[in-house]
Amino acid sequence: MLGIGLGTLDHSFMKPLMKKKEYISKESHIGLIAPSGRLTQTKLQKAKKNLDVLGLKYTFSKYAAESDGYFAGTDAMRIHDLHAMYDNPEIDAIWCIRGGYGVTRIVDHLDYDLIGRNPKPIIGYSDITTLLAAIYQKTGNACYHGPVAASTMSEYTIDHLKPIYGLDKDMDIELSKSNIEMAKEKTVYQYRVINPGKAKGKLVGGNLSLLSAMVGTRHALQAKNKLVFLEDIGEEPYRVDRMLTQLISSGFFEGVRGVFLGVFAGCHKKDEHSKTLIEVISERIKRIEVPSAYGFSFGHIDDQCTFRFGQEAELNTEARTIRLFA
Repeated sequence: MLGIGLGTLDHSFMKPLMKKKEYISKESHIGLIAPSGRLTQTKLQKAKKNLDVLGLKYTFSKYAAESDGYFAGTDAMRIHDLHAMYDNPEIDAIWCIRGGYGVTRIVDHLDYDLIGRNPKPIIGYSDITTLLAAIYQKTGNACYHGPVAASTMSEYTIDHLKPIYGLDKDMDIELSKSNIEMAKEKTVYQYRVINPGKAKGKLVGGNLSLLSAMVGTRHALQAKNKLVFLEDIGEEPYRVDRMLTQLISSGFFEGVRGVFLGVFAGCHKKDEHSKTLIEVISERIKRIEVPSAYGFSFGHIDDQCTFRFGQEAELNTEARTIRLFA
């Protein structure tokens, strides 16, 4: 079907289930993959530098440096690399090097039995949203919405990688000091309460563009009774309006406990007659009538916190915090 990938791996039903891995440690061996957009040498070197700084052992996937137009290799290559990292018992966790575009082309062809039988954490965001949602819902594996390996690893970002290492106590995620300073000049960084209150639930979410694109597919994220987080970049307000409206019309928000949004960098209006990003988000989210707020420190920005899919958390709009429960 895809040339390489499934046929080269061991899918024996007699293979024992690997001990479930949910977190990483300083001793972990990280598998670096590129399941979406094409990588430049700059991004490859940045990923290498970041993991060196974190003191982690790592191995790049076989086809990570390949290219096929705007993809990091063909669909078959990217599927092969993902399967190979799950199938390799020496790899303790998988970290996506970048987002871009491409995961939606391969999620229908992944071997979720293989992935489920080799449970290990996977980390990423943006286009990786689709991969996290599909793997989490089909296998229950640990899926972390956090920086890609080639992200800017600011002090805030590194400090907020703690969920990946496992929490020994509850953790309150607050706005980064840098973002608070930037909010003085850029409205996109300003914290806004949409519907006040507190909300508890299991975390799910990701990139708005991908979540809306997944509506109607077999991988659509189920958010009922969940605490939902959203982020995006570079979308004009009318497009954000359209995507939120699609999610609302699809029933995505029915029964959610609460909604909080990151910083939507670059989502400013280009037409003088356009509504602003904040006007659109406030109007669309307010109608959901659950505790909700905009402007938390995650998304396509330097300071990013990390969320585990399915982790119990609490949104407190007044305190401007997300509490992660250990």
